[in-house]
Amino acid sequence: MLKLLPLVLGLALQTSARAQAPRILYISREFWKSGHEAALNRIEVEAARTCIGLGVPHPYLGLESLTGSKEVWYINGFASTEELAQVTEAYNKKQELLAAMNRFAQQRAEFKSQPDSEGLATYRPELSRGIEWKMVHERFLVIAVTKGKPHSDGMVFESQDGVRFVVTAAKTRTEADAKLSAAGPDAKILAVCPGFSMPAAEWVASDPSFWDSKAQKKQAGPRRFGWLQLRDTAPSASGTKRRALTRTCPRVE
Repeated sequence: MLKLLPLVLGLALQTSARAQAPRILYISREFWKSGHEAALNRIEVEAARTCIGLGVPHPYLGLESLTGSKEVWYINGFASTEELAQVTEAYNKKQELLAAMNRFAQQRAEFKSQPDSEGLATYRPELSRGIEWKMVHERFLVIAVTKGKPHSDGMVFESQDGVRFVVTAAKTRTEADAKLSAAGPDAKILAVCPGFSMPAAEWVASDPSFWDSKAQKKQAGPRRFGWLQLRDTAPSASGTKRRALTRTCPRVE
């Protein structure tokens, strides 16, 4: 039992950190052309076959834009620079995973409307107003991307080159529409997509119907990678169970 104590405490600290409002965000934005869904699906299936067993060391949110040009965002939140360093080290130990991610990113390149944008952004409390966003509960985000003064309430995160991300959350699309009108011309609505995300346990616990926690709690249930699931299918003629990849991105109401 004593040998397990450090592990249990470590997991508890990680859960506690993620339950707090993040102080550092790692934001990746993908900008998509329209009309290439079939090719992108093919790449994603191949990527999942290669990477699904390689493991991702930190939870993240995947979001899809509902207003403006088509974008997909991936957001990692960190409570401190120490947690960021720990996760960075964990990724660096997974060279096979990093190589696979890079390989498939190159295959997606021709279907992008412009290069991806990614990097760190640090919380600016003196510029922020309103309720802190804790990466749980809400199903929509309204995010303004600007180098100017924020137009509305929200948590402000600033990148090294001075780009500010003003983040406010909404429980419904109606609430998100209302917040969009106050957020200024540089804002857009993004919907949290469970199938694009790798949720932390507390996110699932906060909204089990949205995250489908029953399926995730079953040890024999599907394993997620991006927005794909690996499921057991009917046995083959030889009696061997086969596994199949299925696309799964529930519609957000």
